Amino acid sequence: MTIKTVNQNVTRNPEVLQGEPIIADTQVTVRDIVVFWKSGIKPEEIPQKLLQLVTADQVFDAISFYLDNQPEIDARIAWYEARPMLNISPLLRCNPLLNEVTEYVQTYRHDRNADIDFPESETL
Repeated sequence: MTIKTVNQNVTRNPEVLQGEPIIADTQVTVRDIVVFWKSGIKPEEIPQKLLQLVTADQVFDAISFYLDNQPEIDARIAWYEARPMLNISPLLRCNPLLNEVTEYVQTYRHDRNADIDFPESETL
């Protein structure tokens, strides 16, 4: 695994989100932070929007990285805006229960398709 530290708080890891620049030790992307910032949210308020998954220092480093790499990040923003089904909220992406919920839903769907007698009103 090759982790490239871009600045104090921004890294790239080809095994995490396909090498997209992220805040170190999180799955919060520079793109996530820039989208908040471009929508008019002040940098110091972004940690609150992300439930304190990042610090103000990390937000400022992400914005600095963005200003040095605007074409790349803007292209990523445009790519995800064109594919809303792939644009997963950082709050969901960073939820430690996501894998458990995903496994539960897959098991539920598998069991449901195995002719288990569920009430008709129950859908997923």
